[in-house]
Amino acid sequence: MSGKMNEQLLNIMGSVDEEYILEYIDAQTKTRRSKGTRMRFSIALAAAMVLIIGTVSIAAAPVIGHFLTNLANANRVVMQNFDDIEATYAVRIDDTQECNGVIGTLNNAVVEDHRILLCYTFDWSGLEEAKDGSFHTYFLPWFFYITEGNTEIIQSEYMDGLYIEGYDDDTTEETKATYLYCIDLNGVEGLDLMEKELTVKLLYEPGGEGFTSTFTPISCFTDRSFNIGKTYSFGDHKISLERVEESALYVTLFIDCNTIGHNGDDYQFVLSDELGNDYTAYPNRDNDTYGYWFIKPQEVGAQLTLKVIRSKMEKTPYGEIIDDSYEVLYEIPIELKNS
Repeated sequence: MSGKMNEQLLNIMGSVDEEYILEYIDAQTKTRRSKGTRMRFSIALAAAMVLIIGTVSIAAAPVIGHFLTNLANANRVVMQNFDDIEATYAVRIDDTQECNGVIGTLNNAVVEDHRILLCYTFDWSGLEEAKDGSFHTYFLPWFFYITEGNTEIIQSEYMDGLYIEGYDDDTTEETKATYLYCIDLNGVEGLDLMEKELTVKLLYEPGGEGFTSTFTPISCFTDRSFNIGKTYSFGDHKISLERVEESALYVTLFIDCNTIGHNGDDYQFVLSDELGNDYTAYPNRDNDTYGYWFIKPQEVGAQLTLKVIRSKMEKTPYGEIIDDSYEVLYEIPIELKNS
């Protein structure tokens, strides 16, 4: 996220414009799903969502007492992780198109075992509504379709099965930004897509206008899975850590615990690396079944720690966060051995 966008994000935390709230509620109303959306906005709207419900998913909202503390580090690590894999696995595309006043460039693509990463840069300076520096989610398209010939491989409508991360390309232009879109392949194996010509459609609505590009992947980033199979006791709580999955940008912890980590629970989870950096837990669909995902620390193999925390967050009557700290109550060291 650019410095300007980060400033906008922090500013909006203390004063949320009603239009962002209405825009978000409208988007949720249009979304008819039985599971929580796996999505993260790294744009100004994220702040409004956090203040409303704690995350972008109404179904399962994580604690936000550490949101501001962890946000900057998580964004930095995402960029470093992407840079590390880009040279080896990315297909360079550099396809620039214009749609309804927005200029979009698909910079490159990375295929993983179970996901596709797409790096897009958007410039919405040509829109009249952006002349004052404002941003609206409808400036950018959110409907993804990836096909091989006439065969649809995956789709993401209303951002279902989609992660979004901001990528800081050092631009100072407030109407231009780069994002990493991480799309779930929904059972398709990344290796099966090698050397096949794929078409990516990023549209403003199903069957509508947007941006269309083609590319042929030749390398696949291999995910790693680690079996843990241990149960831990914290007071009256039982925490079963079944396994850990590592992808290009994220780690997923399959945790079985029905008293910690849910919306309304007294305690929540964070993941910590060997440098003491903490990473926010986000429900992975039904978190009682699929656990939680976190931004992947740069050094996964060194040492990870799962922490049980209690938020000490305080806000003013106007919603401004004055204390986003939290107390660590219990720690579980995670030893990763290849399964």
